[in-house]
Amino acid sequence: MSPSPSTLSWPIWVFYVTFRWFWKLFFQLTGGLEVEGLEHLPYRGPVILAPNHASLLDPWIMCAAVPNPMRSLAADDLYKIPVLKHYLYGMGAMPLKRGAADHAALNLARQLLKQRATVMIFPEGRCSPDGQPQPWLSGVSVLSLRSGSPVIPVVITGSHRLLPVGRFWPRRSRVRVRFLPPIQPSGVTGSVKQQVEGLRTALHEGWQQGYRELSASFDEATDRKSPSPTTPA
Repeated sequence: MSPSPSTLSWPIWVFYVTFRWFWKLFFQLTGGLEVEGLEHLPYRGPVILAPNHASLLDPWIMCAAVPNPMRSLAADDLYKIPVLKHYLYGMGAMPLKRGAADHAALNLARQLLKQRATVMIFPEGRCSPDGQPQPWLSGVSVLSLRSGSPVIPVVITGSHRLLPVGRFWPRRSRVRVRFLPPIQPSGVTGSVKQQVEGLRTALHEGWQQGYRELSASFDEATDRKSPSPTTPA
């Protein structure tokens, strides 16, 4: 068994860790990265991370915030770009068909969870165009129920200000990441459809509460750092 806390081979593990430190430095230079709730993260999985998605930088924010290498599912159209394709594979990401149930990708994620991996999926399915939270799809709850793995909802704030959708050069913005307490799939009952919807609802509601709290404190702190308007004489 690999002595590293991941399912990556050693060459890819080294590649991943190298770029993790690159992204940590990048976000410190572009406004700072604050991470809360790391006590909820196990040293090894199986665990599913479910963050919101408001910027193309969110995967790399998660890479910088999570102490151990994680596996992630990324939209398959990104793999059509040759250089990006190799980089994503080097970072342990796996292609996921967007707009349809991708059973092959979910089965692969399930196998990785059996190997005690940390797997990240954006439950909104795509990047929010205006930075506002989008409805959660059922993929995370299906994977959790099938694998028996807990889900940790993750709140990211500030990433939309740093790099909104449609922009390709970041602005300065502090980013905060909060890992919420894990939610176990064992607490839901009923038919399969009811279990999927019940877990999806529980996860989304828990995330929304964390989002409201972190957003309020983020905006308050940002307002305190903003210069006061000059009063006309």
